[in-house]
Amino acid sequence: MRGLEHLEALLKDRAGLRLRRNMPLCRYSWFRIGGHADLFIEAVSISELTHAVVSARRAGVPYYIIGSGSNMLFDDRGYRGLIVQNSACGVRFGADEESLEIESGAPLAGILQWAAKHDLAGLEFLAGIPGTAGGAFYSNAGAFGRCIAEVVEYGEVLDLQGEKVRMSPEAFSFGYRFSVLQEHHAVLLGAGLRLAKGEGKSIRAAVTGHMRERRAKHPPWGTACAGSYFKNPPGDAGRRIPAGQLLEKSGARGLKVGDAAVSDIHCNFIVNLGRATAEDVLKLAEELRDRVFRTCGILLEEEVIYLREDASMP
Repeated sequence: MRGLEHLEALLKDRAGLRLRRNMPLCRYSWFRIGGHADLFIEAVSISELTHAVVSARRAGVPYYIIGSGSNMLFDDRGYRGLIVQNSACGVRFGADEESLEIESGAPLAGILQWAAKHDLAGLEFLAGIPGTAGGAFYSNAGAFGRCIAEVVEYGEVLDLQGEKVRMSPEAFSFGYRFSVLQEHHAVLLGAGLRLAKGEGKSIRAAVTGHMRERRAKHPPWGTACAGSYFKNPPGDAGRRIPAGQLLEKSGARGLKVGDAAVSDIHCNFIVNLGRATAEDVLKLAEELRDRVFRTCGILLEEEVIYLREDASMP
């Protein structure tokens, strides 16, 4: 409790920061699931984000940074510490008119819209992917055979000493749904992206096509879920096996635990039918993982991030 009080004092020293107690995290999860966080702030600038993180470290209070909550499952018991929602969303030209500088809380949809408006091609594969730049870097987001790592020039992170450090693409160790941020939890502040000159009309046409394809295969927009629950496991010749196919083969369709259910549209989506708990989702996911292992001998790995009550970033 003393740490929380110390943190409150540090955060209240910063004018403009809206610090809230006992915030229901279900409001910030696309699953619409989660208990209350002890403390919650929305950081609308990189300086506010930095101040919140440094203050939490100084007070010795666990903290966790979220974006849009599109791939988060929060603990039913909430979070014992500080949740920081990163809403720093700046997008601008970089060193030239074929590069972008983005802040880590910028929504992917907004980045893509900005790029299309300025005739910059190379991000069309992001169409329909929810979330923010920070989440995209964290998991190397991608679709249609491409990923964010392919367009990264650099990233700027807040290290454990509270200093801003520029990292090369290689330093992020990008892999399939992976970056080094998952291991070291340095806080992404911003990034530079290298794109290419294109034509707005063709860029928008590609975006529309990708959106149409996603809508045909995925649950309707607004469904209470967190996207693909499991990663696609590796197969032969470097290809990946769609987790949805493995789940379908294992008899996942129609399964449910409480109000958590496998989507009728895509077996790799777990949906909240109305009153599902995190425990429901986790039990259903465990059953799905067991079925695929028994049927196919493949152990699925979660793509959705489950944030335990006592989790923290260093």
